[in-house]
Amino acid sequence: MKKNIRQGALALMLTAGSLASLLTGCASTGNASEKTAETFPKKDPVELLENGLTKKTDDGVILHAWCWNFNTIRENMGEIAAAGYSAVQTSPIMKCRVGSDNKTPALDIAGTGAWWYHYQPTEYVVGNYQLGTEAEFKAMCEEAHKYGVKVIVDSVLNHCTSEYEYISPRIKALSEKNNPKQDLFHDMTKGGWRETDRYLETQRDLSGLWDWNTQNPVVQNYLQNFLKTCVKDGADGFRFDAAKLVELPDDTSATYGNSFASNFWPVVLQNGSTFQYGEVLQEGGAHLYSPALKAGGYDDNDSSRLATYHKIRFGEEKEYNLHTTGSFYGMRVRDAVSFRNVSVSFVSDYLLPKGVNPNNIVTWVESHDNYCNDASYKKIDEQQAIQAWAIVAGRSAGTPLFFDRPMGSSSTTPWGENKVGPAGSDMYRDAQVVAVNFFHNDMGNEDEALSNPNGDTSVLMIERGKKGFIIVNTKKTDVVLDGASMLTVEDGTYTDQVYGGSFTVADGKLKGSVKAGKVAVVYNRTGSSTAHKFKPAVSVSKASQNFATETITVELVGRGVSTIGYRINDGRTVPGQNGESVVLGQDLKNNEKVKLTVFGYDETGKTVAEKTFEYTKEVYLGNTIVAMDPAAFPGWKQVYLYAYYNNGERMNASWPGVKMKNENGVWTYVLPFGLEDAIVIFNNGSGGNGNQYEGITVDGENSIREENKISVSKGEKKILTREKEWKLWK
Repeated sequence: MKKNIRQGALALMLTAGSLASLLTGCASTGNASEKTAETFPKKDPVELLENGLTKKTDDGVILHAWCWNFNTIRENMGEIAAAGYSAVQTSPIMKCRVGSDNKTPALDIAGTGAWWYHYQPTEYVVGNYQLGTEAEFKAMCEEAHKYGVKVIVDSVLNHCTSEYEYISPRIKALSEKNNPKQDLFHDMTKGGWRETDRYLETQRDLSGLWDWNTQNPVVQNYLQNFLKTCVKDGADGFRFDAAKLVELPDDTSATYGNSFASNFWPVVLQNGSTFQYGEVLQEGGAHLYSPALKAGGYDDNDSSRLATYHKIRFGEEKEYNLHTTGSFYGMRVRDAVSFRNVSVSFVSDYLLPKGVNPNNIVTWVESHDNYCNDASYKKIDEQQAIQAWAIVAGRSAGTPLFFDRPMGSSSTTPWGENKVGPAGSDMYRDAQVVAVNFFHNDMGNEDEALSNPNGDTSVLMIERGKKGFIIVNTKKTDVVLDGASMLTVEDGTYTDQVYGGSFTVADGKLKGSVKAGKVAVVYNRTGSSTAHKFKPAVSVSKASQNFATETITVELVGRGVSTIGYRINDGRTVPGQNGESVVLGQDLKNNEKVKLTVFGYDETGKTVAEKTFEYTKEVYLGNTIVAMDPAAFPGWKQVYLYAYYNNGERMNASWPGVKMKNENGVWTYVLPFGLEDAIVIFNNGSGGNGNQYEGITVDGENSIREENKISVSKGEKKILTREKEWKLWK
């Protein structure tokens, strides 16, 4: 039996060089800028508002306020603007299915409420039970425009709900024929859509959802009028769900001909908005990353027809191009940060078909579909998502979309607090994210140059013209960049807009350092974001929780405050700084708690924000012991044990794990609570294949063979003998 291995665990088993080779075919060396073969016209100069946001949606970044309701978005509009988002995207706002029986409202993201119900329209009017009323939508748009923030509405034009009886009688009355099912909808008896043919892709239903007859002018006008109503109520643009499943004017099929082609898009796009993009997920021979495949694991012959969607234009006084998603690039950057391989050759290519201008795509790290259906929350944590965001939004092309995960979510609890309506994770306004957002805005149409400083493929630098640069450090250690070559940024002293550190460039060489796993956004801001400030608030990177490791490390977060401080239990209050790490739990016994209180102060030293968090160390059962005979690896002066459970759902500590104790001539370690059924890796703390023993064989598909894992079960005592045999130990 084969089982997918957690990406982080795989990375532990490979050296940096072999990992880079595995992912890209070759390791990037030196500071080299790489460009794709095709060139496209440079973006027009970017106009900024007084608060640092972009005047045009295309030029800025978009916050996907997934599952936030209208009132929540309105109440947080100042925070959204202060975080550098020029637009906010809502979830679908039309009337939708109500629970599993269309009668019982529930507001769970997953469960009885189900986020996907607002992707099952029952009538095209503004407002639904999940997000709010039309009046609340109008109030939200009015508030957004006060800050210069544009509103993008997620719209479902391909289909209605899956139960015909739930579709509004007013929709059915649109047809003057005896059978509205045949007039208003495609034939639902032929089976679901297929990517193998444009007719099958666009004329068949999606998972049993009633598929609009998009060739029918009555349907086109009905949906266009809904979009016009949204614009009248304050919307500035639209995202079109499942746009790839709606035909184009020149679509054709070798089997079915071209009679299904229609003018649906040229009609419905004439709705008065200024920014519209379709969800056109790329396709081809492969949709998931695999290092065994050529060309980086992706294959796309443009069967998704991105270039043709981009050619559709709309607008009256000024014409605009329809944009589409660039889904493959999101996969690429997630892979890059999860494997800590951000080599230029791996991350520079937008993975677009020939002839597609990257300025016409909406880029992302995650979308709600990636998060929910592909479980990207298991592949990258929030900090890795921030690293990937710095790559996506630090670059010059595209319009980046930031997906805000649910509040309290994690790799094991993806839905977090599991409520439709409240705001999601604070990740959208993390100091690194905010700095990247304003960097994107301020850099405008400056050219980009990508490099791996000093040839280190786990670190990426994105230079934008002569003005500034972003450095993404995916390593688990700080990186010192003294002597790294700059490609375009001129000599001078620059400030990290995240943590305030100083970087200097002299004679084309960089001097500075970046914290482990962090993003540095380095330039001297001349623009102003002072028109809208964050409300005073303090937080930490990990909410109150139980932990099964020796210690827990949290980072301090301050927004809208001049300085911050913290206090552990009832000790004295000590000064801190944004992003500072605090280690807790060193002296805790089993089931004991530690309390961390964080304070925020204004310029006068007055406390303007305060919040307390509690962390409980889980109990040790003490009856599951792992041991190693020193004779197994006589050259190891110290032995570490890395233990993980359920493909990395839990682990005893970040790599290399925890130091084992040498007791009576044997290295030993007692596994903590929650890790009694663990996979274990012995190592000497140095990394690399020769310095660790895991009994795991990696094959070409990044999988492990079950029989080769070394593991221990609850209550067992096991030892790795001098013969490197894994045996019960008495």
